[in-house]
Amino acid sequence: MKASPLRTAALVGLLAVHLAQVVHAGRIVASSESGRDYATYHYAVQEAWAGGDPYDTRALGRRARAEGTRKGVHPYFYPPPFLVGMLWAVPLSMKSGYLVWFAVQELCTLGVLAVLRRWLGASWLLLALALAAFTPIPDNLKMGQANLPVLLLTVLGLWRTARPGGGILVGVAGMAKMSPALNLVGWLARGRWRPAGMAALTAVVLSILTLPLVGLEAQVRFYTEILPGFSTGEYHGLKVPITLPANHSIPDLFNQLWPGPDRHHLDPRAAAASKATSLALLAGLVPVFRRARGPVGSACAFGALAVLATVTPVYAYEHHLAFLLFPAVALGVALERRLLPPRTGWMALVASFFTAWPLYALRPAQRALPALDWLLQESKFGGAVALGLLCAWAAWRSADTQPTPQLPGYGPQSG
Repeated sequence: MKASPLRTAALVGLLAVHLAQVVHAGRIVASSESGRDYATYHYAVQEAWAGGDPYDTRALGRRARAEGTRKGVHPYFYPPPFLVGMLWAVPLSMKSGYLVWFAVQELCTLGVLAVLRRWLGASWLLLALALAAFTPIPDNLKMGQANLPVLLLTVLGLWRTARPGGGILVGVAGMAKMSPALNLVGWLARGRWRPAGMAALTAVVLSILTLPLVGLEAQVRFYTEILPGFSTGEYHGLKVPITLPANHSIPDLFNQLWPGPDRHHLDPRAAAASKATSLALLAGLVPVFRRARGPVGSACAFGALAVLATVTPVYAYEHHLAFLLFPAVALGVALERRLLPPRTGWMALVASFFTAWPLYALRPAQRALPALDWLLQESKFGGAVALGLLCAWAAWRSADTQPTPQLPGYGPQSG
């Protein structure tokens, strides 16, 4: 069927919007001397390659000052194997690496949409709309964060669940950032022991292979000292406050109810309530995974889990919301396939809007509507939660709105 002229014009217009966003972000990256968040990755791999400890924040700062880029950098608190994927940056200057990383991020964004097209049959118009409207993507491009490569590895692994490589890919993603490891819960809930086991085995093998780059002492330090501190907001001495208005996390909500001893640590009550809430929501997704049917139902279940994985950590900033590109597209496909009643389309639109609307519009809205200041401040969090709930609903209804065909990858064990 030939596309209508209106549909074609809309597709071209949306792609043009994204291109303009990329060009704008590229100019910011090219003019930046600090490298933003990318600087941490860059100097951590440089330090590790030289035989030092990448978790030594002072050493990273000395490297930045020696290159004349910035006085200090944020601490490196990612799993040790992440640095293997950054070895390409060793011979580059920080600014050159930042530009290369910018290109990698954009390619990964397009890769994510290509996978969702193959996996779910998402329409080109839906993909273009997500690409143009999801403002966390250009924010991630500017910040130089690692979220988009991690998301690409994750959706590739979830798509290829039925093959050995699926578990391996999610394992690799989990060794770049810890949150993709939560997908193992979805697999185990569906009785998919093989991909879950392959992901866990991959994590162990990658950690061993990383030993020549990051020694045993530094690796043990990460798992015994740095990683446990995430639940309290410690984050290896990160100076960014939990109370930053752009923090869209469950712990931030409880931190507002029970403020911590300082701006970087949670009160014990806030920490306990955050854990209890996240565990309760995770438990609630187990029956959703067991009931989900078909590729779209499975993707929506994992999409709901992606939302939970995003808002559970103490810090969930704008660039972290790039992970929600996956559930947003999965929900859009579910609406296209009528897994949800048509009247819920407006609910999905509102949820997606508040998840994705730009921070530069949020601030003026708060000034113009002071009575709604707090609601607007938490609107992105609310939009993300609504997105997750709608994905869970679509996954649940997938058992009722389609038969269970006897085809590989389409039964209750698929995805």
